[in-house]
Amino acid sequence: MLTAPCECGADSDCHPVWYEALAEERLDALMGQWHNPLVCVFVLQHPSMFKLEFADGQVQFLQLLVEKGIGAVNAVARHQRARNKGTRPTLDMSELAAYPGVSDADLPLPFALSLHHLRSDDGGFLSDGYDAYDRRMVEIAMATIDAWCK
Repeated sequence: MLTAPCECGADSDCHPVWYEALAEERLDALMGQWHNPLVCVFVLQHPSMFKLEFADGQVQFLQLLVEKGIGAVNAVARHQRARNKGTRPTLDMSELAAYPGVSDADLPLPFALSLHHLRSDDGGFLSDGYDAYDRRMVEIAMATIDAWCK
C-alpha cells in the first residue's frame, strides 16, 4: 500500500477510496453507473496507473460527462460494448471526436480535487444521495480535465 501523500498529490493515499468505491459499485447497481468516470479519473490522476495510449479517450469520456451527463457516457460505453461483442475489442472514437484529447501532455500533478472528494460529509459515498454523488463526480472530472487540458 502507498503512503501519504498520494502519488497524485492528494494529502493521503487514494487507493483505499478507489477500492471502497469499486466495492460500493458492486453492491449498488445505481452507483455502478459512474464506473467509467471513476476509472478515468483514477488512472488519469495516478502515474502508476496511467497509460498514454488511453489518455485521449479517458479525458474525452470525462468531457462528455461534464457536458452531457452520465447517461450519455453510458450510452457511448454500451454502444462500444455492443460493437465489440464477439470481436477483438477496439474503440470507435468517432462518438468522442468532438472533445480534445491530450496525447502529448505530461502528467499534470497535483490535481485540485482527488478521489477523496467523492465522499460525502459523513465519509460515505451515497448518504446524501445519487444526485450529490453525481455532482461530486462531475466536479472531480472537471478538475481532472482542467489539469490535463490547460
